[in-house]
Amino acid sequence: MKEMDRGIVGFSTGKETFSYTWRDLALYALGVGATAEELEYQYEVGIKALPTFGVVPYWGTFGITPRRDMPSNACFTLNLDRTNSLHLAHKLIMHKPLDPKGGTLTIEDTITEVFDRGGKSTVIRSELIGYDESGEKVFTNVGDSMFGAYTAEGSPAYPRGEKLIPEQEPDVVSVAYMAENQHLIYRLSGDTNTVHADPEFAKAAGFPGAFMQGLCAYGYVGRMAINALFPGQPEKLASIDAQMRNIVYPGTEVALHLWKLDEGRSAFRLVNTATQQAILENGLLTWN
Repeated sequence: MKEMDRGIVGFSTGKETFSYTWRDLALYALGVGATAEELEYQYEVGIKALPTFGVVPYWGTFGITPRRDMPSNACFTLNLDRTNSLHLAHKLIMHKPLDPKGGTLTIEDTITEVFDRGGKSTVIRSELIGYDESGEKVFTNVGDSMFGAYTAEGSPAYPRGEKLIPEQEPDVVSVAYMAENQHLIYRLSGDTNTVHADPEFAKAAGFPGAFMQGLCAYGYVGRMAINALFPGQPEKLASIDAQMRNIVYPGTEVALHLWKLDEGRSAFRLVNTATQQAILENGLLTWN
């Protein structure tokens, strides 16, 4: 295996801008399964922003300057071997609500750490922060990407997350459907990775067909959890943290299992109802 150079810590994409309008918010809402009953996320009169829209520039192409040809965060802009690479975990922290009227944010993604996974692979963590026009933080994305072709001797071990989900039935179960064209709707928000659109490309990569974007499933969680825990008040969401476990294909029913831990904190798991496989696991959602 190759050795990961710890010198990449501190590497940054540099300052970029991310612009959006209410139409981008509405399209994103459709991409993460919003129904006709959730008009507040789709109708420009009194529109509200789903906070998980904050993940869009992490794997985005649209609305970003300088232009990106393909979705890429800081570590994917480096000339690394991407064999057996995947998005392992993601955390979104909301510092203030997104402006539902739209705006232009300054964004920058920076590699903050390299972890070793027992000599079997390497995990690179990067943080993408979005600032509004007044210079205030709006959101922070903390993303962990695994690179299976590398080890990282001398780097800290990848931290084992605290087990959050209790050994009991969930307090809330919410069911939703990822439509047969859900991946195609979601990609219109900017995650234009070929494997999520072109079935022949996906088959050549060893998959049965094009599959859902991981951050689309993440957006489903945000929308469904808001509806279950504090409906109509997306501005209350403070953070979502989750491990990516299994891919899911369009045309799948999913269920969000929520466990209320204490005031303003809930553990969650998103599962494929047909297989009971976890799509997102050991998740933690907090709100104010």
